[in-house]
Amino acid sequence: MKKRIISKIFTSAVCLLTVLGFVSCNKKAEAKKEITVNIGDQAAFFLFKIAEDRGFFREEFEKDNIHIKSETFAKMGPAIIEAMAAGSIDLSIVGVFPTVNANNNGNEIKILASGNYTEDGFRVLVGPDSTVTSVSLLVGKKVGVPLGTAEHQIILQLFQKYGVTDSVEIVNLSQADSLVALLSGEIDAAIFNSGTLSKAEKAGAKVIATNKETGLVVNPVIGRKAFVEANPEITSRFLKVLDKTATWIDSNIDETVKIAARINGTDEEGIRTSLLARGRRISINDTYFKGPVSDTINFEKVQGLIKDSLSYESIVDTSYFKNAGINHD
Repeated sequence: MKKRIISKIFTSAVCLLTVLGFVSCNKKAEAKKEITVNIGDQAAFFLFKIAEDRGFFREEFEKDNIHIKSETFAKMGPAIIEAMAAGSIDLSIVGVFPTVNANNNGNEIKILASGNYTEDGFRVLVGPDSTVTSVSLLVGKKVGVPLGTAEHQIILQLFQKYGVTDSVEIVNLSQADSLVALLSGEIDAAIFNSGTLSKAEKAGAKVIATNKETGLVVNPVIGRKAFVEANPEITSRFLKVLDKTATWIDSNIDETVKIAARINGTDEEGIRTSLLARGRRISINDTYFKGPVSDTINFEKVQGLIKDSLSYESIVDTSYFKNAGINHD
């Protein structure tokens, strides 16, 4: 009888240990589960590059087996939007204009907070020998613009301001291709920023307008709706890292230039021009976020580019910023 009791106790203990071991193994398996966050970057932007190079992403996420993987898109915003719509990019920094258009076309992409901004970093230039001195004189001319981008929005706003909306031929060219076409005389004007702007000015191209006439240009942090809703904590922590990075960049301009030049494989002078033409602020305040986003939506509605049903509330979600613990608005 005693042997049977001892045997049952032993069997029960073994079963309990087996169950506990199974639970423990399951917990370890959960702890080891890896998550990869895919981000879309642009060569002229700095936040992602510096956060990665300085180890800010690793410090925040590595302990939780979360890996930030970045990809630089040469064709900039529209290409990133396309990748996000396809589900291969989760988070990025892109212009308001292409993001609004993406939502208008049925893609669910949320605007989360401001990222980069510039007051006059985008400039409309004409060739070295051109007699055009104002946007109003571009009537009947050809202008190089990458369609679906912030540059496209600025050009449309300038054409509206100067009353030449229906009489200018817009040629869909990247900034690099626009520069070649402008200097060869194939087009009459183009809009540039960052390193391409520096190259254009060095070649003798002349500025006839800047985005100072149309307002602050903001490149907000955006997220694929399915991803941010499934990963709210990661999204908020991601914004927190970007805020930390923005503060570091502003206090370390020279080092930032060296890091970005090394990563991009370009000269430091062009990088410095690009860096100083932009500010960085992770925010949801009126100046750097709500105002520019609302203005773009309203402009596109007036132009008949988007549906009237599309609204600020339908494409913006500031909850991730509010949960990030960033100590400014």
